[in-house]
Amino acid sequence: MQPDSHVSGADEAERLELGAVLSSQTFARSQRLVKLLEYISERHFHGQDDQVCEYAIATEVLGRSPGFDPAEDAIARVEIHRLRKKLRDYYATEGTNRPLKIIIPPGMYTPVFQQDGNAPARPANGKAIEEPAAATLAPPANGKQPEEPGALLDPAREAPPELPPSPLPSIQRDRKIRLFLGAAFGIVLAAAGVAAWRTGIGATLPELPRIPPPVVALPADNAIRIIAGYNRPQYIDHRGHTWLSDRFYEGGGQPGAPFRQFIARTCDPLLYQNGRIGVTAYDIPLQSGVYEMKLHFVEPVYGPGRETGGGENSRVFDILLNGKMLVDGFDIVSDAGGPNIADVRVFKDIQPGPDGHLRLGFHAKREQPLISALELEPAPPHRINPIRIVTQGNSVTDSQGQVWQADSYYMGGQPSNHWKLVSGTADADLFNNERYGHFSYAIPVAPGSYTVKLYFAETYWGPENLGGGGPGQRIFDVYCNGVALLRNFDIFKEAGGSRALVKQFVRQRPNAQGKLNLEFVPVSNYASVFAIEVLDEDR
Repeated sequence: MQPDSHVSGADEAERLELGAVLSSQTFARSQRLVKLLEYISERHFHGQDDQVCEYAIATEVLGRSPGFDPAEDAIARVEIHRLRKKLRDYYATEGTNRPLKIIIPPGMYTPVFQQDGNAPARPANGKAIEEPAAATLAPPANGKQPEEPGALLDPAREAPPELPPSPLPSIQRDRKIRLFLGAAFGIVLAAAGVAAWRTGIGATLPELPRIPPPVVALPADNAIRIIAGYNRPQYIDHRGHTWLSDRFYEGGGQPGAPFRQFIARTCDPLLYQNGRIGVTAYDIPLQSGVYEMKLHFVEPVYGPGRETGGGENSRVFDILLNGKMLVDGFDIVSDAGGPNIADVRVFKDIQPGPDGHLRLGFHAKREQPLISALELEPAPPHRINPIRIVTQGNSVTDSQGQVWQADSYYMGGQPSNHWKLVSGTADADLFNNERYGHFSYAIPVAPGSYTVKLYFAETYWGPENLGGGGPGQRIFDVYCNGVALLRNFDIFKEAGGSRALVKQFVRQRPNAQGKLNLEFVPVSNYASVFAIEVLDEDR
């Protein structure tokens, strides 16, 4: 697309800045990102920001076919994340003294040209970036909210606008209306989903022949990730990891229709929308080495409010590893804390058997075994890989090259961004978005001892921030498996406004369900957190 300096709304300085970035050494070997930045910038210059979406980026820039489905392939989100990081690299090095800077705010696919790197400005074409400072929350002129990455992965999910933690009656009334409509729509979907699953479960499942193991090209991390019951070639999740279609299984079948109801505690609901029912085993060829194994489950059929009724003890089965008992009497509802909740069990020091295969066995005790997904990832002996989570829609790579995964494992709370630059850290990107409210995280780990780090900053309260005030405005408690980690915690009192604060807690052990249950409980106003890190202490 050729530049047109006479297009209405385009600014010559913005075009000059784009040219400087595209011709820089930082972008010299990143032609894919050059093409992507040029595309979204030209759309911006032409006042067409509202036409930039995952589908357009994937099909017009990244070479995907017209049948591209954003719910199945996260390539657009992954590449925008890479572009966002590349721009930061440029302005941290050869572009550090540029008077104008290009940023791509989290949650958006369109560029913002700003005079300095401290706070996003509104785009020149007038499309508003959602900001908490607005006195009234009127919808944009085109009737669309800024697109939230990953929203298409869950058709039943309604993404509420990010609101400041302040009690505005009009906002509460609008929120109640949205919740009522979302609940009504969810009930209809639930009835259809349960009926479909009952159809699949009620039928006699034929014993399927064992599928010969195909040749698998392992990803760069030598991990194997499989979505049970999934028959499309692959799925790329919010971390950029590739998941394969179902393979290596013995027995069982797929549900009558994919389960499309809302699933809690996951940013990738597609992992839980299929499943293999009545599975007897997975026989996975595996390279020699030590692995961390994650097994993913959800209970979509039994539980309170379900047409089928039941709940705990409605589906119980054993899980065996290479012929030895791994989990005796596994109950998804009991383990997850209810139906429709993503449940992950983690195991370390996993190795293939003498024949080079890892064999997972499933033995029914009550109803048919059910699994949603499984993954095997190389890990150090006696330890699981670090868990790093940011309360954002996509993953973030920090200054040390460590990847922080998109927000997951949570229940409750709201995401919010006050567009404040957080000081006192080399990784301000970790503080782009917070989760606030009364919420919890159920972080799955293997048995052992762990260091938990919680990342805080006060970007709303304080004299220099939107909320004003100071100490005492936000006070909350934090618990891990019922034991208090922080009591009457006041971020501003300890760190001041918009400054990073990290709290570290050692020797934390999971509960019987293999979870570090972190609960954030408000005392005054709302609890808040920006990132969570969990490190295995075992040697």
